[in-house]
Formats: sequence, structure tokens, C-alpha cells
Amino acid sequence: MDKYTGKRLDGRYEIHELIGVGGMAYVYRAYDIIDDRTVAIKILKDEFLGNQDFIRRFKNESKAIAVLSHPNIVKVYDVSFGDRIQYIVEEYIDGITLKEYLDQQRELKWKEAVHFTLQILRALHHAHSKGIVHRDIKPQNIMLLQDGTIKVTDFGIARFSRSETRTMTDKAIGSVHYIAPEQARGEVATSVQTFILWA
Repeated sequence: MDKYTGKRLDGRYEIHELIGVGGMAYVYRAYDIIDDRTVAIKILKDEFLGNQDFIRRFKNESKAIAVLSHPNIVKVYDVSFGDRIQYIVEEYIDGITLKEYLDQQRELKWKEAVHFTLQILRALHHAHSKGIVHRDIKPQNIMLLQDGTIKVTDFGIARFSRSETRTMTDKAIGSVHYIAPEQARGEVATSVQTFILWA
């Protein structure tokens, strides 16, 4: 058992189980005793607590999602940025990643592909209308619910295109298989240049 399972954060969030591990955070299923709901909590890994780049990236994710309100984008309910623990409380999504689904299915029927793509594009359109460019769209960052609803997640390297707020630097960051050409060249990604690769 890890150090957080079975604990209660800030007297409110009862952590039940580890459900995922990302590059910079652990993700837990938890219960919010005040709002009486199941939530997901992303906790920044201890090794990054002293790394200002990762802390900025983690905070950036919460800022990006906090200004977004769309049925195809994961919701943020709460954030905490203390010295010993930093976490983001998000909507709990009972589903699998689109990558897991693609691996299971091997191929998609065209109607299903269009259904998923339209939802992703609606989410991105909403984000772009708020001045936020995701910059890391890939099947691993898209959740699929049992009813076919798509939820775009992981705004950790999002860019605020209408302000000076930036993630880390303008270096080439993102996932190499899905990165936009302008990002790979170290140029600024904009909503006009954002597209989806289904590799």
C-alpha cells in the first residue's frame, strides 16, 4: 500500500485507491465527504516538489481546466498547493483511455471514429475560445465513458494564448508521436495549428 491510500486530505478527501500513475503525478479515486461524491485526486510526486518547472506545470493544469466548462472536458473541483503536498481534485471518470479502447478494438467503424472526433473537436473549440491550447492531444489523454462520452484530460502543458502565462518554456514539449510540427521546431502552437493525429 502506498503512503496516501487510506488517508484523508485536509479533513475532506478520503483516498481509497491508486488508479493511475503519470509522468509527474499519482491519480487516486477518493471520496469527498463534504460534497458527497467520488472524485479523482492528482497528487504531484514527491520528487518534483522542489522542481519549479514541474510545480508551474502542475499549477498550470489546474488554472487551464478551472476556466473551462464543457461536457467533454474533465472538471476541476479543488486545488491545494502546500509545501508538503500539491494536488488537484477532479471529476472522477469511470472509463478507460481512448488508447486502451483502440488497443482492444484494433479498428474503429467510421461512425464511431466520427462520434469520438466530434466530441474532441468540441472540447478543443471550447478551450480555444477561452484562449487555451492543449498541446498534448493523444489517445492517452482522452477518456472514454461507457456511454460513448469523451472527456479530454491532462492540460499540464497547455498554453494560454491570450496572456503571458506559459508552461515551462517554449522548448519543444509534448508527446513525440503526437506533437505538432511547430512544437517540435520550438515554435509557438496556436489553435489554428492544432490538429489530431490518429497514429
